Amino acid sequence: MHSRGQALIESCIVIGLICLLLTGLFQLAQLFMNQEILDYAAGRGARAKAVGFNDFMVSKTVRIGAIANAGALLVPERTGGGPWVQWTHHESPRIPHYLQSDSWEVDAILNYAQWDSIWWSCQEADNQLSFRVSQDVPLMFFSNVFKAFFSASTVPMQGAADIENHYPLYLQ
Repeated sequence: MHSRGQALIESCIVIGLICLLLTGLFQLAQLFMNQEILDYAAGRGARAKAVGFNDFMVSKTVRIGAIANAGALLVPERTGGGPWVQWTHHESPRIPHYLQSDSWEVDAILNYAQWDSIWWSCQEADNQLSFRVSQDVPLMFFSNVFKAFFSASTVPMQGAADIENHYPLYLQ
């Protein structure tokens, strides 16, 4: 015979476990999205390197390709309106200006909280570029719970792109 309230306690435990499971699924979906964005940023960086851009321009291209992984917008400051208004009126128009800027002015044009956690490397061999973009992606949902599975509140991730390297043929 069940004592009074036992069903309520069992229901709370089950609901808690289901919520934890759903949160884990949301976290996995977020990590999958982060992986796709890093692969895209690696492709953009590889293309920039393959056409002969210098390392500073490649870095800016990788950053623009990884905007969706970059976290909160720092510059320009948010002025109101929804995300679509912010993107179409404040962020998107600054991208060409950011790409054309010099090193001393880039952070005053466009900057995100997580841009410093994104880095890239490129190896060239036999007319082939092997481009990698890495980031320590922060866990967004219940990071303290996921510390039981990971030693930190971030997950190291890497995007990759391999492309033929033709710029030395044209820029001799």
